[in-house]
Amino acid sequence: MSAKQFLAFCVLFLIALLFGCVVVVRAHPQPAVNQGKLADGEPDQSYNKQEEAFIRTPPGFERAGQRKQAVGAETATLQVTIVEHATDRPTPCRVNVIGPDSNYYEPQKNPLEPFNAQNTGCHRNGETHAPSRYYGWYFYTTGEFEVHVPAGDVRIEVWKGYEYRPVEKTVHIAAASRKSVKIELRRTAPMHELDYYSGDTHIHLNRRNEEEEELALDLMEAEDIGYGHILCMNDPATYSGGMERQEWPQHQGFGPSSVRTRGIYGIASAQEYRSKKYGHICLLMHDGLVLEGATVNPNNWPVFGVVGKMTRQLGGYSFHAHGGYSLEIYADYVQQATDGVELLQMAHYRGIGLSGWYRILNIGYRFPALSGSDFPYTRALGDCRTYVYSKVRPNFSEWAGQAAEGRSFFTTGPLLLLEVDGKHPGDIINLKGRQPKQLNVQLQVRCEVTPIQHLDLIVNGNTAQRWTIPHGDGNKGTWHKRQFEIAVEEPSWIAARAYGISRTRRSDAEAHTNPVYVYREESTPFQAVDLDWLVERLERQIDALKQRSFPEKEQALGFFQESHRRLLEMRP
Repeated sequence: MSAKQFLAFCVLFLIALLFGCVVVVRAHPQPAVNQGKLADGEPDQSYNKQEEAFIRTPPGFERAGQRKQAVGAETATLQVTIVEHATDRPTPCRVNVIGPDSNYYEPQKNPLEPFNAQNTGCHRNGETHAPSRYYGWYFYTTGEFEVHVPAGDVRIEVWKGYEYRPVEKTVHIAAASRKSVKIELRRTAPMHELDYYSGDTHIHLNRRNEEEEELALDLMEAEDIGYGHILCMNDPATYSGGMERQEWPQHQGFGPSSVRTRGIYGIASAQEYRSKKYGHICLLMHDGLVLEGATVNPNNWPVFGVVGKMTRQLGGYSFHAHGGYSLEIYADYVQQATDGVELLQMAHYRGIGLSGWYRILNIGYRFPALSGSDFPYTRALGDCRTYVYSKVRPNFSEWAGQAAEGRSFFTTGPLLLLEVDGKHPGDIINLKGRQPKQLNVQLQVRCEVTPIQHLDLIVNGNTAQRWTIPHGDGNKGTWHKRQFEIAVEEPSWIAARAYGISRTRRSDAEAHTNPVYVYREESTPFQAVDLDWLVERLERQIDALKQRSFPEKEQALGFFQESHRRLLEMRP
């Protein structure tokens, strides 16, 4: 380092001490890295007895509880009503009722019983999924229920999405008695006041009649999901463009014509198109099934890039599910044939992972990420969801369109806000001239449901700044804010991440914003090392395709090779 450079460094250091944090962004010769990458890549879904015990052990008890029925002379009855504070009316929510024996008790009559914890994919398929935090053996309710419990101290735990602070109430009840209990829920973090609206883009529920439609709306309200996208799906070995051949059939309209709302909550029918060779892809807000009336082998043709274009022609949007499974996604973003990737799912950054997504952004592509739960194959409905930014409450098509522009953050609990010079995720700041530019960055994070440990500023795929958020009473339910200046010298993208790790060393809390893009006279970020990495990943896909034999092979190969050609043209 020269004397002049050393002097400049000292001046910047003193300014940082006097006026706050100043981050200088320069070219990084090393590949994009993620220092907190515990949740990066495909999760270990194998059944984990210790992890499941941790998730089922009520706070204050020594052992995991079991699902039980209260019988005998020592049984009592609780009549429970759970109301929304703003209306004082019963409100759907997620509940645990725990007896003095640490076991869980459920209503005998409950129309939402099919969606209780024992019926989710984690338990049913013998798998262990994140988020790694206490869930118990919950049940969903419309807000009023009667439950038989053992006599003694009984605890009622109530959750409702990520904007309501969880509530618990312990009552003492004598044997052979009946007691009424009223519990009030408050929306303590009203995100609509900050122009953010929640949605889950990956839900599987039957929607064959009005009764099932009402149950779906009950579930959206129970988990406070404003925009619920309910997906049919094909067997990945074959595809027929008729609803009668789809799993999780949708018979109440499709796309915009299927939207049904109840207050601020809504559902729309959509589609998951699945292939063993190319991955899975979620198609939202299109007018009808793609390839309607046709029968094809989805492992051969059409490739997802073509399916994505078909979806756009039908007025919809396409997002690679499960991080793209690290398959055709490496070709599709190049031709901008699909609209983004469901990156955060099962509380992990799946498929291409954070590192792969960062590299795509690092060669100048805008390829938004989001998250969806894949309920009922996961821990709970809406455990992964996306918050879209909109100055007015959007309709379903507008919400999906904003998600396709990256105007969002995605989360398993933390509510994470980023502004750069007043711009929000998905926005572009276009700099003029060659001088470094000072940009004002504002970060805010809050979580009602679990503690957060780290808040990161991510610039061009690197952790430019990290703050540790201490444990304690102020961790949950409090906005943690940071404001500082960042000096930008090159085309960049700027994002934020917040996360926490449970005592099992698995992901407990995760949230990430899409980037604010900083261009300089229309020039976009570019890192040659990331281009080389992406070229190599695409070449693996091309090599695998060359080994196969099917009638449309040359068409499929042509699509992949066109993406390869475009990437090679980007090399200096």
